[in-house]
Amino acid sequence: MLETYQGKIAANPEVAMIHVSCDEVEADALKWAREVGFTWPTVLYPDLERAGLSRYDAWPGEVRLVDSEGKVLSKDLNKAFATISGVR
Repeated sequence: MLETYQGKIAANPEVAMIHVSCDEVEADALKWAREVGFTWPTVLYPDLERAGLSRYDAWPGEVRLVDSEGKVLSKDLNKAFATISGVR
């Protein structure tokens, strides 16, 4: 995931990635993200609703590609990254 993020998302200003963590404690989520090299925003699972992400019906580990209007474009990791590759 990290390599794909760095290659297809990090340098693309039209795309943002948000990680939903299974952790319930911010310090635990931050520690894990640093250990694995995640540099994108992380939302704790208990904060999904407050962050406005609960409407996408996704669990940690699942993917949702959402456009700027909030429409889900894909729930498949490979299709999502293929779509992202064409966004400029």
